[in-house]
Amino acid sequence: MSDVTRVRGAYAKSAAVRERIVHAATEEFAESGFRAGTMKKIAERAGISQRGLVHHFASKEELLLEVLEARSVESAQLMRDGEPLQVLRSVVDVMLDNARRPGLVELHTVLFAEATSSEHPAHAHHAERLRIWRDYLTGIFAALASDGALAPGLDPRVVATTLVAVQDGAQLQWLYDPGMIDMAGVVHDYLASVVPGWTLHPQPAAQRS
Repeated sequence: MSDVTRVRGAYAKSAAVRERIVHAATEEFAESGFRAGTMKKIAERAGISQRGLVHHFASKEELLLEVLEARSVESAQLMRDGEPLQVLRSVVDVMLDNARRPGLVELHTVLFAEATSSEHPAHAHHAERLRIWRDYLTGIFAALASDGALAPGLDPRVVATTLVAVQDGAQLQWLYDPGMIDMAGVVHDYLASVVPGWTLHPQPAAQRS
């Protein structure tokens, strides 16, 4: 076996361990929150020693940021670039994907609440992601307004800010009552209300069985 092959094998093994750790941390933070979650419990979930965990992630804060970054990458992959109406479809697709992964929705909701404190290690991350997301959506709705597709009299930035609130609010209610709340349907119907004529369904969620 060549030295190059050995290095590649070691790198692949290390990457697999890191992926397992991030998955374990995602589960732990989703169940316990960041503050109550511990490196000991994460190591147990990942099936490694605490020493092995610290070898890959020196602190819980570092691991949290890795979890958040992994989630951001997943969401970005679901958000397809394209014309504005296609972006609206992608927004609904993200909500459909979230409904299949309640642990990640819980993680997002718990950390989002915890990170309102400026001292929380994820505060800057969440604040920046929110700003970027609002600005991106504002651009999408501004383009729709220029095309005459946005309902008259609506401010693109207000519509974007409201959409973010609808997404987070729908997810929170869904966690309490998943059998009654259709996250994707709620977001879809809000979008259909501000972009007349746009829909993924023949009927609004309230009329669908």
